[in-house]
Amino acid sequence: MAPSGVPPGLRSAVLEILRSAGGVLRRRKILEALEQRGHRLSLAGLNRLLDETRRDGATEETPDGVRLLRPPP
Repeated sequence: MAPSGVPPGLRSAVLEILRSAGGVLRRRKILEALEQRGHRLSLAGLNRLLDETRRDGATEETPDGVRLLRPPP
């Protein structure tokens, strides 16, 4: 289930962007990649989504940005 204010399906899009990057991405780069795919999301919405993915162990925060820890289910 998507966090409040986050359209369904964006979680998988964000995880795919991180998987494709093969490394660490800053939030602004994730937002740019989402927009290129036709999705618009606020920074606050992305933060809520990334909080959820961090809590369930899919991503982690590093000083350089966000990285995928395990492949999307």
